[in-house]
Amino acid sequence: MNKPNLKVPNVITKVKGSDTLNTKQRRPSERVERAHESRLLAYSILAIVFYVAIAWVMVALFSGEGAVSLVDIVKGSMGSVFALLFAVIIMDTINSRSEKRKKRRDERKAIVRHNKIIQPVIDMYLVRKNMVITLNDKTVRKFKINANFTIKDMKDMYSLSELISDVGKTKIEMYSYYQEKLHEKFTHLVEDVDFNYYSDLCDAAMKYINATLYGASALGAVVGYQDTMAGTKSMRGMVVNLIREEPENGKFIDAPPVLKNVYLVHQMINEQEVALERYLKLVHTIIEEDSREAGKKAPSEIDYE
Repeated sequence: MNKPNLKVPNVITKVKGSDTLNTKQRRPSERVERAHESRLLAYSILAIVFYVAIAWVMVALFSGEGAVSLVDIVKGSMGSVFALLFAVIIMDTINSRSEKRKKRRDERKAIVRHNKIIQPVIDMYLVRKNMVITLNDKTVRKFKINANFTIKDMKDMYSLSELISDVGKTKIEMYSYYQEKLHEKFTHLVEDVDFNYYSDLCDAAMKYINATLYGASALGAVVGYQDTMAGTKSMRGMVVNLIREEPENGKFIDAPPVLKNVYLVHQMINEQEVALERYLKLVHTIIEEDSREAGKKAPSEIDYE
């Protein structure tokens, strides 16, 4: 079934633009920091040269006449300057590498800390998402990440959730709730971590955020249909009937206006799945790296389908 080929709304363009802007803002700040470090090193070298020169002048002034020649001063100064110069450069290189390792470690630990909050929300999101795209007479593959489904598989999304914790709520309502919760957690991750070293993870989180914002209006409309009346008819019943009548090779462009929102939700779920699969692979690699550095056994990868 073909996906609707629509232009992304302005709100998504702004989100993507802000993400790009943040990246561009970070890069100049890094250049400024490196320039500051280079100036500091240059000032240190000049200070060394100055103090060595002053020391040799003092020696020449207070030594006996002819005891120290200009050539001796130059030779001694150059030797001392070069020795101190190499020492300063080596120490600066060591400190720079140590600082980079520390920043990378701090960023990684911040990601791992955020993921401890994100991971349970991912699990709850996956269960609700898979209930929405599974017919009532089929078994729900609760932790399936990437599912191959059509809008006809969403026919029973207005049925009550099968989970006791969701009592009285429909499948589409609970999916809407948890996909928004996951959106919030990913937003906090992107806002709180600089992502100077693990930018791919930021890209995956942003892809989920963008997909969620893109489909927010359509999802709100689809959820709202369950309590809306069109004259004497229930919008909920109309949508279900339209889904049943929709051909297998149906297209967004040919669908009735009410059904177009269902197509957009279908597209949103697909894009969320792609982003989530990428995030889970990357974050597992980061957790393994953190465990190795801490000398701990890396946790086993969570068994998603």
